[in-house]
Amino acid sequence: MANEATPRELEELDELMAIYPDSLYYDDALKEIWAEAPKQSFSERIHLHQLYEKHKLKFQEEFETEVPEEEEVVPVSWFKKYTGFVAIACSLFLIALASLFYLNKKEAPDFDTEIVSGKGMRKKLKLPDGTLVWLNADSKLSYDNDINKKEQRLVHLTGEAFFDVAHMKNRPFIVRTNQISVKVLGTAFNVKAYDKDVVSEATLLRGSIELSVNNRSEQKILLKPSEKFAFTEKKKARNDEQDPEDISLKIENINPVRIDGQEYIEEISWKDDVLVFRNESLEDLKPRLERWFNVQIEINSSVSKSYRFTGIFKNENITEALTAMQLIKPFHFKLKADDIIIY
Repeated sequence: MANEATPRELEELDELMAIYPDSLYYDDALKEIWAEAPKQSFSERIHLHQLYEKHKLKFQEEFETEVPEEEEVVPVSWFKKYTGFVAIACSLFLIALASLFYLNKKEAPDFDTEIVSGKGMRKKLKLPDGTLVWLNADSKLSYDNDINKKEQRLVHLTGEAFFDVAHMKNRPFIVRTNQISVKVLGTAFNVKAYDKDVVSEATLLRGSIELSVNNRSEQKILLKPSEKFAFTEKKKARNDEQDPEDISLKIENINPVRIDGQEYIEEISWKDDVLVFRNESLEDLKPRLERWFNVQIEINSSVSKSYRFTGIFKNENITEALTAMQLIKPFHFKLKADDIIIY
């Protein structure tokens, strides 16, 4: 991240990350921390050096060598002398990250691999059984490295993903989310199940899939090609019982969106880096735009959240996207860092 690695070191890093794909999670986390870290001025570095000198006096018995007094800032040679301390600090930092990572997996079964796609990112990967997966922004996929050897090829998804499943006779491929489960042998389909969304969806492109709602596993739903299943659940308080009226199950056909003479399938266009929306309110678009552009959006009460939009975004940034939407409905917006205020 500091652009200090040699080409050979970068090659070695790529090789290691290919062997351990879950390292992508830490890579994304460190990039966010690095990007948000303020750049220190010379005076700030002097201040840090003074703090270090006080620390050294307090724990001077633990230090075997002294840093020359004439040095104004902590030099690179200091890190070489105290590699052990730096290693311990790095280890503690990674343990802290791993702890947060583990706590956030409370809904998922135990898996040895987890791939994370942060906001504003989309990733494509190939599972050990040959299944191709496109992972949408702000999504996580968990699986075991020996998935191709198991009787049931089980993965857990939080967010959205498109699966092109490798066919394996008598070895079903199962996608579990916190709301629904999808069971197939070999097919292509999309699953959308963000924790903050009240609607979970499964869209079938080809083949067939068997769906079930997690707390209604006895009820099976079969989808045919070009059909979409939508499960809507009203969020309840932790100890409240689920009312049947709070759950809605719906199956409908996929209808392509036609814009500028081209047809787009809204439910799966994201895997081709195209954000498609049709007759969506500003309120419903808000979380999609936040994930797509990696921003936080606040809609002022003076702006109608019921404004509806139809369109596509391909290579636009958030400023260009909102400017285009202004041509449809009247509103203003203000950009500050990664925060957007629409008023």
